[in-house]
Amino acid sequence: MFTILFQARAWGVGRGKKLFYFLLVALFIFIPSETLSAQTPEPRVFLPLIVKPDPGAAPPVAGEWPQVQRDPQHTGFTPEILGTNFNVAWAHAFQPDKVYPQVQPIVYDSKVFVGTEGGKMVAFHAANGNIAWTFTAGGPILASAAAGDGKVYFAAMDGAVYAVNAASGAQVWKTSLSRKGFSTAPVLLTGMLLLGGRDGNFYALNTADGSVRWQYRVPAPVLQTAAWDGGRVYFGAMDMRVYALNTADGSLAWQSAKIPGMAFKDYWPVVYQGKVFVRAMAMGELGVPPGTNPADTGAQQAALNGYDSNPSAYEVSLAVLDAATGQAAPMVIHYHGQTMNGATAPPCVDRDGYLVMPAPRAPREYLSGWGRLDVSRRMLVDLLEDTGPPPPDYTPGYGNPDENMSLTCTGNLILAMHTQEFNANFTGAFNLDTRRWTLIPAGHATQQMSTNTQGGGSNPASVAGGMVFHISLHNLIARTTQ
Repeated sequence: MFTILFQARAWGVGRGKKLFYFLLVALFIFIPSETLSAQTPEPRVFLPLIVKPDPGAAPPVAGEWPQVQRDPQHTGFTPEILGTNFNVAWAHAFQPDKVYPQVQPIVYDSKVFVGTEGGKMVAFHAANGNIAWTFTAGGPILASAAAGDGKVYFAAMDGAVYAVNAASGAQVWKTSLSRKGFSTAPVLLTGMLLLGGRDGNFYALNTADGSVRWQYRVPAPVLQTAAWDGGRVYFGAMDMRVYALNTADGSLAWQSAKIPGMAFKDYWPVVYQGKVFVRAMAMGELGVPPGTNPADTGAQQAALNGYDSNPSAYEVSLAVLDAATGQAAPMVIHYHGQTMNGATAPPCVDRDGYLVMPAPRAPREYLSGWGRLDVSRRMLVDLLEDTGPPPPDYTPGYGNPDENMSLTCTGNLILAMHTQEFNANFTGAFNLDTRRWTLIPAGHATQQMSTNTQGGGSNPASVAGGMVFHISLHNLIARTTQ
């Protein structure tokens, strides 16, 4: 090409100029796009040529748990009514592969999908635990999958996002994106997949073929699974800011001020009532003094008044942001607990619209419990205290403040699951109708390769078709409830 241009100049001003400009245009038309991109800085936002409307998200199908905490807002709520006669239907031990503790079982099309640290995506028949198929990815899978439209979607540490056929396990497509890998779960919308990479890029993919719809770069790794609501996707990055992107085109809607804490590496935001609730790896609380009932209205209001008058005087572990602007929304009562070496697990939204969150046991004993927070009032309006005589040994549903537990809300129960069911077994179900806790006996099959560090957090239970699925110590445990 460059030899021809040199000869064109030798032909003289007339014909040479015309041929020179013709070939110059041809050069830019036919030169490979990757060559051009390699010579120019990476832009901050990649926009499509045609901006498509935000696809939105269809409501979850009854009897399924298709993505993290069931919906893109991560409410962790299902209207299913469960019994309290918990029995292990089947269990599967993932040794030597192991499962990262925050991986939540995904239930779709009568199958349960779990990814392993050994890089395998395993599909089980939900009814009996028989393995339907196993797919091997190119690296460890450290987060949950998402499932819909006959496909299972997940990302791995090899830097690729995969779609496999939910029925057969055959690969549908694979898109290699991040050289530093993925440790986040995808958010599934209609025709779109959203997830952040350890390289600092946040990606939107078309579910049909895995093509990149847009990507946006932030100045730090994205280790936290995102949440979506109303045309925006929300996530925390390791620069300790929360970002909101418009999912129609990938443009920045807002970025928050820096959030106090060490890392956004755990769990996911919860988007509810126009607010983004997100926990960093941090300590702190806004609550009542020791010896006071945590649900005491006057004491809670005094704490809120004190915070409102001088927020900088308080060390908190929860960020509450206005979903529209990213500005700090009025803080709510909250406590740091039910965690070891990481962030407190996110709340779930119960049948009455309250956020269920950790709370001290009245009157603030060492064992911690749970409370129901009214977002509009900014305070706890109910404690999940058992009205009957205490059961023997451990009180189900309560816990040690320094041990990992996670929550799921159903149409009648609050499921509080300990990350190590055999150890200090506080795992239980609170019945909102009878106000009684039911102990859920440990259901592990083996303790091989288990540790007591609890540094990886925990996974909330998944509920589908009247069954409860939970991962504890590298074991997938399926329970019936009737």
